[in-house]
Amino acid sequence: MTNTNIYAKRIFDTLQARQERVQWETFIVEMLQKLELSLEERARATKRYEALGHHVAAKLGMSDTDAHVFVQGSMRTQTTVSPRGNQNFDLDVVVKLSGPKVHGITDSERFFQAFGLALKGIQDAGDPTAKRRCWRLNYPGEPFYFDVTPALPDSRTLNVGVATDLRVRDPDTRWTPSNPEEFADWFCTIANKRFSFHRGLREMVIRAETQVAPIPDAPVGIDDILRRGIQLIKLHRDNYYWNLSDERKDAKPISVILVTLAGHAYDRMVTLEQTAYSSPIEVLLELVDRMPAGIGYDGRSYRVSNPVLTSENFADRWNSDGGLRAREFNTWHKQLATDLEALFNEEFSKKSENRIRSVFGQYGVDAWKASMPNALQGLLAAVPGQPRTNPTTVRPQGSKNTLA
Repeated sequence: MTNTNIYAKRIFDTLQARQERVQWETFIVEMLQKLELSLEERARATKRYEALGHHVAAKLGMSDTDAHVFVQGSMRTQTTVSPRGNQNFDLDVVVKLSGPKVHGITDSERFFQAFGLALKGIQDAGDPTAKRRCWRLNYPGEPFYFDVTPALPDSRTLNVGVATDLRVRDPDTRWTPSNPEEFADWFCTIANKRFSFHRGLREMVIRAETQVAPIPDAPVGIDDILRRGIQLIKLHRDNYYWNLSDERKDAKPISVILVTLAGHAYDRMVTLEQTAYSSPIEVLLELVDRMPAGIGYDGRSYRVSNPVLTSENFADRWNSDGGLRAREFNTWHKQLATDLEALFNEEFSKKSENRIRSVFGQYGVDAWKASMPNALQGLLAAVPGQPRTNPTTVRPQGSKNTLA
């Protein structure tokens, strides 16, 4: 057992001794579930998403079968968290165009601008706004917006020495290869792996569809430690940077780096240390501690490779900002580890609002306060000599409302 394992084990043993492990896991999962799009909001997003492909195909004079629309990013990997304040959910969409209408296109800028024009007139979407590789559709009045990336097939025509099935516009290099579906498949394969302590528990199969169509809507499993862990990590990051300067916000760790680092750490743990852990919280603490090990540094430049397109460096901007993004990652990551350790080392019922807010934000504070009557009842029921007029039973590991 490594020293890091001992650290995570110590916190786990403390929670077990206080009979709070299931209580914490229940609170975290129930809170994160409320930070996702509601079923009604998801249905509206799906309706908008399905209409997008038909509109673009019609505007470009193409058949629907030549406009392959699919989601990427956190909606595809099912690791979304609710934005703070009046910000909206970011739904990342790719439109892969194929067929005779786009055959032989070489001018990335003309292609990008033509696609932007084709997005005009989508019902309730508002005017498209150009970003670096995508167009933003704001959908005023909705709790989400779409970042729509146009793509063409066969990036092998690019002189990049790799073979992927997509190429997208890049303002610096004209074209860049892309493989969001393969990246999502890589992540989902790892996320669906389970530790020995999961055996015998009810498991939910998470399907990652790779065809044109629905936004993944299978519920994130109760035993889905990696997805839930990434949601918690992203939530902490967003709360940490909320009141900081715009310069620091712009340099905060991007989600694809967090997903990649956490995915690699979880994969090593679940593959090589199947029996070393006893609970989701123990896995989460160890996973957070190991994330920096996935960052490459040769003394001159940083690298976090796309695991299924190794020529792509997710940390490329770390090498042109005077070290700002690398410093921000290290500063934030240390605070994350500190906050999690402090969070679980104090009794659930005595937790301060500031401690809860440091990890979960004000929404977490509200959820924590709402859970207190039941939490205190459970604690009193477990203390010898206390009245048991309304005893409670601690839910076993693997019950439907815990991380495991």
